[in-house]
Parts: sequence; structure tokens; C-alpha cells
Amino acid sequence: MNTRAKIGELLLILGTVLFAGGALGYVTGQLPKEQIQGIGALALMFVVIGAGMKKAKQ
Repeated sequence: MNTRAKIGELLLILGTVLFAGGALGYVTGQLPKEQIQGIGALALMFVVIGAGMKKAKQ
């Protein structure tokens, strides 16, 4: 497995964890609605970039 695919996999995992953490923070009332939109957008970017990097060389 090359380095680019490993970085893509890490970004994919980071995006998934960020999304789950943001959702959990919103459900428990720890994060306000204004921050959820930013966290969701950032998580989506990480997932898309990570999936693209992982799939590029396979």
C-alpha cells in the first residue's frame, strides 16, 4: 500500500470520527447549531478527499 492511499485512509477515518463526534455533541447538547454546520462541512471534505486519495491509485 502506498503512502498516498494510507493518507487517504487516515483522512477518511478522521472525517468519519469528526462527523460522529459532531452528531453526538449536538444530540447531547454540548455543541450549538452554529458549530454543527462547520463541523459537518469539514467532516464531509475530509471524507471526500480521503476517499478520492484512497481510490486514485487502486
